[in-house]
Amino acid sequence: MSAVIARFLRATAAAACLVALLPARALRAESIFGMNLLGERVEAVDARVAALGGFVQVVDDSLGLLQYNPAMLAFSKRVSFGAAGYVTRDDNQSQDLERVVVGTKFSAFAFAFPLFKRTLTASVGYRGRYDPDFDFGIAGETSTGEDYTDIYERSGGTWGVPISIAADLGRYAKVGGTISLERGTIEDRWLVDFQGGNTADASSTQIREVSATGFGGGLVVRPVAGVSVGVAYEGEIDYDVAVTESFTNASADTSYSETMLQPARWTVSASWRVARGFTLYGGASMSDFTKFEGLDFPSDRLTEERVASFGLEYRIRGARLPIRASARYEKLPYTLPAGEEITRVSFALGSGLLFRTGRGKLDAALQFGKMGSVGTNTYEDRQVRFYVSITGSENWATKREGRY
Repeated sequence: MSAVIARFLRATAAAACLVALLPARALRAESIFGMNLLGERVEAVDARVAALGGFVQVVDDSLGLLQYNPAMLAFSKRVSFGAAGYVTRDDNQSQDLERVVVGTKFSAFAFAFPLFKRTLTASVGYRGRYDPDFDFGIAGETSTGEDYTDIYERSGGTWGVPISIAADLGRYAKVGGTISLERGTIEDRWLVDFQGGNTADASSTQIREVSATGFGGGLVVRPVAGVSVGVAYEGEIDYDVAVTESFTNASADTSYSETMLQPARWTVSASWRVARGFTLYGGASMSDFTKFEGLDFPSDRLTEERVASFGLEYRIRGARLPIRASARYEKLPYTLPAGEEITRVSFALGSGLLFRTGRGKLDAALQFGKMGSVGTNTYEDRQVRFYVSITGSENWATKREGRY
């Protein structure tokens, strides 16, 4: 383990978006999610999908461009596009941290086009996550009574370019596959800021350049009218990581290479059109993070990631403004030092506007989430996320109104 991380293992950790906090007396083992910007897949950010429960859903007529299941791409029969993004602002409360500032941005877009007689459809896309503003400070006192603040800052992001192809096998089934080129740069900075003038401040910087290639596939079937069932698989991703470190004492500067293995994930989902204009959605996913490797995260604190969600959409006949709502439960794939599981619960509301041309729509969603508890875990993270997306050029004619 590098000298800079070994030094910082003295501190308490907090994640920007997914929490892994250690008591001040324990060694730091940072979240494999929030702090490294590694370990989590960049979530599909289509606002309609978010309003109905997130990536665990398979949502018809969202062009399939901004969802994880590549089989959804088969629903795009015209040259189509989609663009989406969301921002989140976290309100952190902690008994240990002096301050926490979080600002995260996610974005995605995709372009699809038919290849062969409206049977094959291909797409090229982009999705990225950026943290331009994340830092926290931990107040401390040396053995000689001098006050200091241990400050951690992070910037950078990760992004991927998914290339997908899907086949329409007829009325009852769609199948698709994808390859994603994953890249990223994450810069971590540590500063020990002494309040007095008797001790010089110390600082260090670590820059990680990551690269990998990911693969996935999906299937969507319609066994009976009004019911859709989807299964998606995202293969494990083996990252190559180039690390460069610099210190206050330049003679300690170093560079080296490491790897990180992100486990595979399975997702199942279903939708049921109960009545005209009223549809129910359900989904679940599982990823076994005990198979995670790299970044020196303690293996005894890794567990399975499990996500489940339930959503509904109601559209008054003839109206172009549907009502959407969902609830989502997540068991995060790591535990607190004492073995306590960390969970996140969120709720979302959303709506959208179908353009009069019938070939485009604008959607928005607002999600409220909570992780941890100050009373139980000494840390609590409350999140507010705003999603917006636009899709167009598909044929959203009257014949599709009942499935919107």
